[in-house]
Parts: sequence; structure tokens; C-alpha cells
Amino acid sequence: MAHEKITSGLQQTMTQAGATGAVTALVRTRLPEPAEENLARIKAQVEGEHLATRRSDLLRAVPRRYDRGEAFCTALQREVTEAHAPIMSGAPNGTSLWLAGAIAVSGTAAEIEDLARHEDVTRIESNPVVEVPRVLRTPLEDSPESVDGSTWGLATIGAPDVWGGYGRGEGVLVGHLDTGVDADHPALAGKVVAFAEFDGAGNQVPTAGPYDTDQHGTHTAGTIVGRTHRGLNIGVAPDARLASALVLPGGSGTFAQVVAGMQWCVAEGVHVINMSLGGPKYTTLWNLPILNAWLSGVVVVASIGNSGQGTSGGPGNDPLCIGVGATHPAEFAAGFSGGQVLPEVSWGPHQLTYIKPDICAPGVRVVSSVGKDGLASFNGTSMAAPHVAGVVALLQSAEPALRGDPYATRALLLGCVEDYGEAGRDPRYGFGRVDARSSAHQAIALR
Repeated sequence: MAHEKITSGLQQTMTQAGATGAVTALVRTRLPEPAEENLARIKAQVEGEHLATRRSDLLRAVPRRYDRGEAFCTALQREVTEAHAPIMSGAPNGTSLWLAGAIAVSGTAAEIEDLARHEDVTRIESNPVVEVPRVLRTPLEDSPESVDGSTWGLATIGAPDVWGGYGRGEGVLVGHLDTGVDADHPALAGKVVAFAEFDGAGNQVPTAGPYDTDQHGTHTAGTIVGRTHRGLNIGVAPDARLASALVLPGGSGTFAQVVAGMQWCVAEGVHVINMSLGGPKYTTLWNLPILNAWLSGVVVVASIGNSGQGTSGGPGNDPLCIGVGATHPAEFAAGFSGGQVLPEVSWGPHQLTYIKPDICAPGVRVVSSVGKDGLASFNGTSMAAPHVAGVVALLQSAEPALRGDPYATRALLLGCVEDYGEAGRDPRYGFGRVDARSSAHQAIALR
């Protein structure tokens, strides 16, 4: 009976590890299902977006505000932690991933088999790997000319126009899950107000302070909050702050690492989380952590993947996650940018059909911070997602009532795009390219 609780994929991993090798896994327990009221509202939203062809179809969701995030998060954490307590005492190296309704463990095959005998354990499954999408670096001198002192990406989405009239991200905290961040870079000095590092089983590990295991995290951080460097504006929301979690050491991590970073960000009080990372295809594994972050009042933004048309990766292709595709300086979709129709996928008790990405943003020849003092030009949906996370910060700075309300924030983002491709959402551009100026103006107009 206990053996049947262990999925076949994990059993194979345990066999390969041998008797003494350590294996990380996810333990599932009996937990209450998400409230049907929340599921029904989100299902209606997803279905409405799928049929939307006009801005008004999306913006009608804005007035129906959501303000229960903090109370939801407090109750969720208490409920799941209490349910996990009887199992945690016997779990090898166990970490409660309350945002995902799971316990991450790291132990030998014998220890995991022994844990499966616990009466409250319903299933034990693999802890899959997620990675930074492959990023192509191009020579800095081949990047487009700056526009009035800003990168082409910032100028294209209208970020500098927002700074003068609506704000620069003041009061907004952005969660940043990546390879780390070099907080000593001049463009990021004073921006990183919290930093944490997590291992493959989701445990927080001691660290002397912010650092980057690759250039990727410093580059994405610069696009979100970077200040002017070498005479170039690189950050969409230069007065926002960053809570950065190192969950992809060297560019690769586990699901448990990412979820541990997500729930740390939620506990830190972030308003939006950026994840320039992913795994292949659609999986229901991301449904619960994205749903619970959303209901905790946090907007989740992620790259859609770099495997081209007809593909998408999670978490960016989760129904609630704002999945971001990449555009070229000439305003066409980048060839590497993912996008597809996801027909009748499982989400909770429902089957949903929708299109990804939701939105697109500059992702080709994007110049941002790297190393201790450098700038570099990268290509990828990893570069596009931070533009959108930065616009969320601008929106929630311009209209503080949007903080904690992912429904209205999402509606404003998607309803105020520069539309390209087919009317409504299509698999290349989503609803269109993000427009900071239009979104901020609409947010103020709807007060």
C-alpha cells in the first residue's frame, strides 16, 4: 500500500540513487480543496479573456476589486502548516511548502518509503528541475540606439512617459526569483532590500548577502528596478525595491526551490513576483502555488519560454500567471518566443482552454546590468518578463489601490496593450505588447 503512494517517476529516481543516495521529493497530504467561490471567479475570468476581442471586454473586470489577500494568506499558512505538522516530525530534511500544499523532503529511498507508510500521506512525487531559458548574448554595440537616454525597450513601452506624470515605482516591492543578484552594481545600489537563498529541498540556507551565480539575475533585476547607468536608463520602475531569492544556482533549480522562494516573497510582502524561468510543457504542478500567491494578493509574471511557436513552458503557461512573450525592436514577435493554444487542460476540477502568452514585451537586444559595473545585451523571454513586472510596479505606484489586487492589475495590463496580430489574444503576441503609458493613464481614469 505504501509503495503505491510513490509515483513511478520517483521510484525510478530512487532506484538510480541506490540505497545510500539522497533523493528530493514532494509529499502530498490531505488538505481541503480551494474554495469553489475562488475557482469559479477565476474560471470565468479565463474563459472571458479567451473570448475577448475588445479592450472593454477586459477592463470591465477592474471595478470589481479584491482586498482579501492578507487574510487569505494568513489563514492558508496556518491551515497547511497545522496539517503538515504530524508528518514533518518524521520527514527527512522536510520543508513545508505551504504555498503549494506539499512538503519537500530529501532522504534515502528507505526513508522515503518509510514516510509513505504515514497514514496522512496520500502521494509522494518527483521534485522536477526548472531552468533559466536559453539566453543568447549579442554584442553591446549591436544593440539599438538609446531613445532620449533610455533603452529601446523602456522607450517602446512608454515607461519614461509614466515617470513624469504617474511615478517611478515608489512604494512597490518586487519579488525576483533568479540566479541571484549583484547588489553592488551601481544601477542596483540600495535597491535590494531583502535577499534569501534556498537549496533543492526548499530549505533556506545561510548567506553572507546578495550575490549572483550567473549574470542572468543581475540582468533581469536591472530591467525591473535599475537606475541610470553610464548615461542609460535601464529600469522600468527605478524607484521600486527588490526582494530577491536565489533559487536557480548556476541557472538551474528545483520546483521546491522556486516555491520556497515564492512563499518567502509573499511573506516579505511583495506586490508582484518576476520569474524568468521555466520547465517544458504544461503541468498542473504550478496550479496551486500560482493560485495561492494570486489569492494572497500577489501578481505573478513569468517568461513563456524560448522554444518558438507551438510551445510554452510553466509556470508562464499557468492560467493565472501572466505569461510573457518577446518582441523585436521592429515590433514583431521574436522567432524564439513561445506561444500556443492550450486546449482543455486540467486546472483544479475544471478543464480550461486558453492561449499563451498573455502579453509580450521587448526581449531582443535588451541592455541591462551585469557583473559589478557592466552592461550587456541579452535576448530571450527572460528579458521580456521583467519589463512587464516593472510595468506592474509602475501601475501600483500610480494607483496604490491596485496593490494586493491581482484581478484589476491584470485587467489593466492586458486591456491597455498595443495590439498586434489578430484581434484579442493570439499565440504570438498574446493580447499585444505591454503599454505602460496607456495602462497607467487608464488606472488613474478609473479611480
